[in-house]
Amino acid sequence: MHKILRKNIFREFRGSFPRFISIAVLLALGAFVLIGLKITGDDMRATGNQYFRQHKMADAQVTSAVGFNNSDRKYIERMKHVKQAEYSIYRDALTADSQKTIRLNEKTAKLSVYKAVQGRLPHKSNEIALSKYEKNNYKIGQQISLVDNQGKKQIAGLKYHKYKIVGFVTSSDYLQKDNLGVSNAGKGQIDTFGVLTKSGFSEQTPNVAKISYDNLRGQSYSDQFEKRLNKNVDQAAPILAKRADKRQSEIKKQKQTKIKNARTVLGQQKTVLSEQQTQLDQKKKQLELAAVGVEDSQQQLADFQDQLQKMPAGSQKDAQNQQLQMQQQQAAVQIAQFKEGQEQWQRSSQALRSGQKRLAKTEDKLNQQDKQVNKMTGLTYQLQARSDYNQGYNQFGEAAKRIDVLSNTFPLIFFAVAILVTLTTMSRMAEEKRTDMGVLRALGYTKLDAMKLFLIYGTSAAVLGTAVGSYFGTWLLPERIYAAYAANLAVPTLQTPPSWLWIGISLVFALMCTVVPSVYVAWNSLKEQPAYLLVEKPPRAGSKVLLEKVPFIWKKMSFDQKVTIRNLFRYKSRMFMTIIGIFGCTALLITGFGMRDSINGIIDNQYQKITHYDVVGIYDPNASQTEKDNYQKQVHDIKSVKKQDNIYYGSVTTRPQGTISNQQISMMVPQHEQRFDDFLTLRDFSDHKKLKIQGHGAVITEKLAKLGHYQVGDHLDLTDSSGRSHRIKISGISEMYVGHDVILDSSYYHKVFGKQVVYNAKILDLKDRSANNIDQVSCKLNSQTAAVTAVQSNQAKMAINTILHGLNNIVWIIVIASSALSFVVLFTLTNINVSERTRELATLRVLGFYQRETVMYIYRETAILTLLGILVGFGGGYYLHHFIMETLPPNNALADMTLRWSNLGLSAGLTLLFSLIVMLIMVQKIRKINMLGALNSAD
Repeated sequence: MHKILRKNIFREFRGSFPRFISIAVLLALGAFVLIGLKITGDDMRATGNQYFRQHKMADAQVTSAVGFNNSDRKYIERMKHVKQAEYSIYRDALTADSQKTIRLNEKTAKLSVYKAVQGRLPHKSNEIALSKYEKNNYKIGQQISLVDNQGKKQIAGLKYHKYKIVGFVTSSDYLQKDNLGVSNAGKGQIDTFGVLTKSGFSEQTPNVAKISYDNLRGQSYSDQFEKRLNKNVDQAAPILAKRADKRQSEIKKQKQTKIKNARTVLGQQKTVLSEQQTQLDQKKKQLELAAVGVEDSQQQLADFQDQLQKMPAGSQKDAQNQQLQMQQQQAAVQIAQFKEGQEQWQRSSQALRSGQKRLAKTEDKLNQQDKQVNKMTGLTYQLQARSDYNQGYNQFGEAAKRIDVLSNTFPLIFFAVAILVTLTTMSRMAEEKRTDMGVLRALGYTKLDAMKLFLIYGTSAAVLGTAVGSYFGTWLLPERIYAAYAANLAVPTLQTPPSWLWIGISLVFALMCTVVPSVYVAWNSLKEQPAYLLVEKPPRAGSKVLLEKVPFIWKKMSFDQKVTIRNLFRYKSRMFMTIIGIFGCTALLITGFGMRDSINGIIDNQYQKITHYDVVGIYDPNASQTEKDNYQKQVHDIKSVKKQDNIYYGSVTTRPQGTISNQQISMMVPQHEQRFDDFLTLRDFSDHKKLKIQGHGAVITEKLAKLGHYQVGDHLDLTDSSGRSHRIKISGISEMYVGHDVILDSSYYHKVFGKQVVYNAKILDLKDRSANNIDQVSCKLNSQTAAVTAVQSNQAKMAINTILHGLNNIVWIIVIASSALSFVVLFTLTNINVSERTRELATLRVLGFYQRETVMYIYRETAILTLLGILVGFGGGYYLHHFIMETLPPNNALADMTLRWSNLGLSAGLTLLFSLIVMLIMVQKIRKINMLGALNSAD
């Protein structure tokens, strides 16, 4: 390259450095958002897959309340496509010090294994390894004490109440840091977990089976993998339901046999007692005869004594006295024997009565057991895919999908704005350098030499912008997003390998924006003769604007206003480019701020307008009447209960049309439908009119209807915990922002499920709605023998809050990037405007315009175009916000679509502020214009 050419290129870099930097920044922002959002979802899935492989995560699991016998195991292992099955035990308890609910799992070796991050896994029966998130609460070598719901040290299923901590572990089954699942211990929610050896449990019957399949292909979260996994589960669930029915019949038969044997023994004992009663009756008759004999003897002694007293003294009287003493001694012995017999009879009679009471209690107990066995229903073998039993797995995958949704919208807008502005900038640059190219051609340089400036300048800006954007987009943005979404997830550090595909795509786009337009313009210019290039292009012929044809308006306008209008339409391409640039940036800002308010509105709308209950206490309807009465008494004894009612509460699932994952649904049947509105407001999602629970259908929630595109009158298939499917008709769609609910009345429940509803829960509205009081109430309910668990309404609130916190952080990233883009766009376009019109501005100064008037000459145009761009951006922001909030929230949450005026005002205010800052920067540039140099002719 010739020295003059190099010097010319270096001079251009130095002279237009702000323009070079603005182009690089625009491209960097585009690459940053494009690469960052496009690779984050894939990086999250890759990180998760590696973590799952390390922990040999099971594909599915089967759980049973009664455990698995050998026949069950063979049945499970013979199910279609089951590659491997491993059985283990789990029990729930409370930590004695902090009252946390801890799930104690048996150490596994093949599936869903535990990895020690400090210390080791347990080897002895009295050793335990805890979750790694308990490292701040316990130390290795320390003893952890456990209690049951009543505070007793004897915990069902556990060998000890104290275990020695030997390590801290991670598990793929527990991907959340807290709220790890439902339990009947403590407040009803699992807070942490621990690992024991099998010998650490007193009950050795396994109650969970981990399963892996041999026909799964692809990575976790891929459609291929999830569809095949769900198909395996769907095929096996009905088969397992039949096995559960058979096992239930076996258990019933065993219990009935035991009861029958117990009744046989009871009958034998009754016979023995009956014989004893006969003996006692005979003994009683003997005692009655003996009592008569004793009474006769006493009477005879009294008569003999009276006769003796009447006899005169003498030898005969002495002899009679001796005889009297002998008779008295005999009577005393007779009385003693009678009393002994009487006492013995009383003891035997008391023992008989105790035996009879004991037998009566035993008979009553057997009768109750017999009734419970006859009523025993609902034994299930619940088969669930990993996305169903592991909420952390599902939440992690949903987070990655939400990033994918963002990556299909925001990067396109960012890059579209960057491309348009960069295209304009580089095209203008090529037109500006028309004279310079003519000089180079006149000096004998080739066309390629004349275009090298644009090739090097454009390539340098493209490479620099792509490099900076790729660097920060590869690690900074993914890590920030990951940290936001993983705030409540127990997942490893994100892997962020460079994505050469998206880096290459970004570079190609950047080169097309910088090199292609400038080279194209330059090449067209170089087709002309050098002499023609050395002469500036004549200005275009002036033309009237439309407003000039409206005299009564045009004549009333000032000189400045007329000039501004003419200049706006004189540079049409620049006008449209500014409006489009501001439109895109404003739309992004409105969407960003609108997302924040829409996300926060989920909680406000749900828990202020719709959900009024605090706790649903679920109990076992098959428990004894005494246990159920005690549970009811506990509810009445809780002073903070404001309102309470009976409901049926159960969990079902459905897979809406067009989706590949199951949705968890809470099914409720209120006992008193007219009072249900005190606990949950049901109102139509479109007109907000109150909905009635009708006998010909069920009410479902709005988000569930949207997922499956359901309408009133459509049918929905529900799958219960046993794997059986039931079809319901939709009679109403209720506004709901958190979770999926299905509400039926008792008659329609009977029609769908073929049985009368059995109310199994108490729904409670508390006076004190603090989290601490809700936990205390839940613990009191779970302390009852009949308790199954307690469901807190704020559990969903906390889970959604965690997700929303992650989304809020992403929103701020989007807002900051959008603000930066808005500022750079305004700066670049205004800089072009000022640079191209230096001669015009110099003329104004020579004509006597003040500095302020000269600045306003430019700024007035910029302000008008900015306002037009903002107004158009309002419409774009509304539709973009609506589209994003339809797809961004998780499947169990519905966003508030309201776009508040504060969002519009803040977005417009920021854009205007950036416009003002840019103009203040341009003031310095306008002041430095050399008027004489600018007015010199190119000739």
